[in-house]
Amino acid sequence: MVETSERRAAFSAAIEAELRSGELSFPTSMQAAIRIRKALEDQDSGLSAVARAISLEPLLSVKLLRMANSAFFNPTGMEVTDVQRALMRVGVNNARTLAFAVIGDQLATADEFAPVWRLADQLWRHSLDVASLAHAMAVQLENVVPDTALLAGMVHDIGQFYLLSRVHEYPELLEEESELADFILYWDVRVGQAVLRALGTPAVICDAVAAQESCTGNWPPRQLSDILFLANTAAGIANPFSTLSLEELLLRRQDAFASADQDVIHRLLDEARVRRAAALAMLSV
Repeated sequence: MVETSERRAAFSAAIEAELRSGELSFPTSMQAAIRIRKALEDQDSGLSAVARAISLEPLLSVKLLRMANSAFFNPTGMEVTDVQRALMRVGVNNARTLAFAVIGDQLATADEFAPVWRLADQLWRHSLDVASLAHAMAVQLENVVPDTALLAGMVHDIGQFYLLSRVHEYPELLEEESELADFILYWDVRVGQAVLRALGTPAVICDAVAAQESCTGNWPPRQLSDILFLANTAAGIANPFSTLSLEELLLRRQDAFASADQDVIHRLLDEARVRRAAALAMLSV
C-alpha cells in the first residue's frame, strides 16, 4: 500500500507538470457537453440558445472567452466577459469548431472519469446553483454584468473539477473520500487560479474567484467577489468538499442576509430557481 504522503507527492508532481504544460482538458458535465453539441449542430438554433448551452460548461465557456479576447478576434483590445458577447464576436462556426474539440476530448475521457462521477455531478450542480444566484443578485447592481456573474458562478470551483479529473490516475486516493477531500481543498485555490489564468479568463473573474473567501458577505453585495460569496452561502446544493456543517452553513447564511429585505431575498431565490430549472430542463431535451 502506497503511503498517504507518497500518494500526495506523486499527485502534486503531476499537477505541477500539467499546469506547466498548459494541457488543460477535463470533463465537467457530460449532459451539458451533449446538449451543447446538439445546439451547435442545429442550424436553426439562435445565438442566445447556443450561448445558454455553452454557459453550462465551464471549460468551454472560458476557452470561448479566451478566443474572443485574443488578438485575432479583438484587435481593439476591448475585452468581453460574458459568453453571448464572446459568441457574437467569434461567430457560431468558430465556436462550433472549438466546442467539438473540447467536448470530443471530454466524451473520450468519460470512462476514466467514472470513479468520481457522483462527486463531479454534485459539484457541477452546486456550480449551477451558485451561478443562478449570482446572476439574480447581479441584476440588482449597476456595476456587475449579470452574464459575467453567471459565468463566474459556473467557474468558481473549476480547480476542483480539474483535480477530480486527474484522480483516476491515483486510485488509492479514492479509498478514503475524506483524504481526497483534504487534498482537493489544499490545492483548490492555487489550481483554480492557474487553470483560469492559463485559459485566458478575464481578470475581473479571476480576481473575484480568488477574493470570494475573504469577503465579509454582508448584504447588499458591492462587487463580483461579494456576489460569489453570498451565492455560495445561499446555494441549496452544497459543494461536496465543503468542511462546513449544516449548522455552520445556516449560521453563515443568517449572518450574511441579516440586514436584507426578506421580500428581496425571496424574489432573488425564486429567480435563481427558475434559471436553474430552465438550465436543467435544457439537458433533458
